[in-house]
Amino acid sequence: MANDSLLEVYLVENMQLLDRLESVLLECDKKSTFSPEDIADIFRILHTVKGSSAMMNFDSIANLSHALEDLFDFLRSHSSRREDHQKIIDLMFNSLDLIKAEISKIQTGGMPDADVSDIIREVRSYLQILTNRKPDPPAEQAVPNVTLEGGQELTGEESAYKAHVIFQPECKMENIRALGLVKSIEPMCAAIVTEPADLFSDHSDDEIIANGFTVYMLSMETQEALSKKIRETFFIQSLTVEELSPEEKARVFGGKKTDVQPDQEAASAASAASRAAENTSTAAQSYLSVKLSKLDALMDIVGEIVITEATVTKNPQVMALKLESFEKASRQLQKLTEELQDIVMSIRMVPVSATFHKMERIVRDMSNKGGKKARLEIIGEDTELDKNVLDNLSDPLMHLIRNSMDHGMETAEERVKLGKDHVGTIRLEARNSGSDVLITVSDDGRGLNKEKLIDKGIALGLIKKPRAEVTDKEAYSLVFAPGFSTKEQVTEFSGRGVGMDVVKRNIENIGGSLSVDSTPGKGMSVVMQIPLTLAIIDGMQVSVGGSPFIIPLLSIRESFKPQKGDCFCDPDGREMIWLRGNCYPIIRLHQEFGIDTPITDLEQGILVTIEAQEQVYCLFVDELVGEQKTVVKPIPPYILKALVGNKRLAGGTILGDGSISLILDINAFIQ
Repeated sequence: MANDSLLEVYLVENMQLLDRLESVLLECDKKSTFSPEDIADIFRILHTVKGSSAMMNFDSIANLSHALEDLFDFLRSHSSRREDHQKIIDLMFNSLDLIKAEISKIQTGGMPDADVSDIIREVRSYLQILTNRKPDPPAEQAVPNVTLEGGQELTGEESAYKAHVIFQPECKMENIRALGLVKSIEPMCAAIVTEPADLFSDHSDDEIIANGFTVYMLSMETQEALSKKIRETFFIQSLTVEELSPEEKARVFGGKKTDVQPDQEAASAASAASRAAENTSTAAQSYLSVKLSKLDALMDIVGEIVITEATVTKNPQVMALKLESFEKASRQLQKLTEELQDIVMSIRMVPVSATFHKMERIVRDMSNKGGKKARLEIIGEDTELDKNVLDNLSDPLMHLIRNSMDHGMETAEERVKLGKDHVGTIRLEARNSGSDVLITVSDDGRGLNKEKLIDKGIALGLIKKPRAEVTDKEAYSLVFAPGFSTKEQVTEFSGRGVGMDVVKRNIENIGGSLSVDSTPGKGMSVVMQIPLTLAIIDGMQVSVGGSPFIIPLLSIRESFKPQKGDCFCDPDGREMIWLRGNCYPIIRLHQEFGIDTPITDLEQGILVTIEAQEQVYCLFVDELVGEQKTVVKPIPPYILKALVGNKRLAGGTILGDGSISLILDINAFIQ
């Protein structure tokens, strides 16, 4: 296996490239055409993947990328026909899936060993069909990024420039990045000379690290245009570009055409991100890739600092001394700790855009295979979530999108008869809501059939009450029951009753909740309420029978001492309270956890009004202790076993005095 650091760079940069390639292909699929810019972008990506894979001796990926590169090299100089588009797109997506599968093997410590001969043969055969056609006239401006040919003549009107580049320390593969830089500016230049001249010698890396990389350019472009293009290369620490005098121009170039030989093209490896990122400005050079494991470790340390700070500042013995200087210092320490926590949290936050756009492929594939046409509309893709939370969101979203396509969408003929657009719409939306993010998956399909859901629920024994008493919410929530499916015919996408229950379980595992709504004939929507982070929350500490509990602060609407006349029981015997014109249920925390407490009369304790999933209820506790910065710790498995049947805990935390407090899952109290 290759050098670990080199392999890590390869994996990161090529996964970025493949994600970019998928996005470009999806856009081309929507437009039903390949623009010259799209062809050039796809060609550059394939060229880089081929070169870097060849350098790493991953032959299956390199050979497949090479075949696809040849196809798009042909398209760069020949106009394609409309009927070619779908075949090329299908070939590209099939190849892309195979390359991603091979890279997944590498990520898990294996080797890319798939037999790619069949798909290479298919690509080559189709390229042969295109080549054997009568030649079409060259498309105008079809080659925005051509490679220099060996015998190109110079006009004598070009200006000569010298660019000196210093790469960031420890960026790795400096010679390969230098070659990638040369290839990126090659279309803008009539001739190029580099120092060092041989970028593949054993010592070129050391020379570039020690002295930097110099490239001389003969070009009709302006100095500013060349500088801008060079700065698109990642990991540049400094760049100077200057115009050469006529004497220097003659000395450097003379009668030379180019020092970049055509056979070097195959090795323009792993400057992946430099050509994968769109519109990358000089600001990109200030970014640094960091392993997620290091951020996790940093977050753990910050959590321990928060706990230690609380242990020191809230120590009863210290607080009893009433030291003014200590209180001033502790307030400053608390301020700095909160700032450190906020910075670390912001580092871990990533936009949902990448995860959302992956769903476009699912909609596209199901539209082509299932006979139903739909488009994906994305709203709020800049909304950010903790990286760990977002990683657990991809599978639930995939299941929900598939459910909307397979169950929700009508066929094109059905939609036209109903007066709808023959192409359906699935909307994926994200927006902030306090300390949570609300993610909505909705469609404009047929919606849920309440009566059919109830019939299935009764048949499976999931509904015990009379049909007339089943509410819309109860009926719609059946779709998340294990083994529940109204699909009578099993397809490759659904019908086995597996999927929606997994969605619910996965969302609950990251502290989230789900709600579903539907309008028959107009569609359905699923709203996921996801916490921004699972690491640190602001909480309110309460006490019940001497046992401490933490309630997430943003879920608390108010707290108050109830009056006897405001409390009553409904016909089912449930305690309720009349509060400003509304009735809310009362939940006694000591009964939920079987805790003995002398405070059982409502007037003696405190009611905490909780708002969760658009519902409101009141928790009865002995007393409020105070606000608490809470570092969420998972509950140990042996305690979870003892709590079988009680799912009302979201985790635990360590208090300032060293004792342990349980964190309440406020969504779990909703019936």
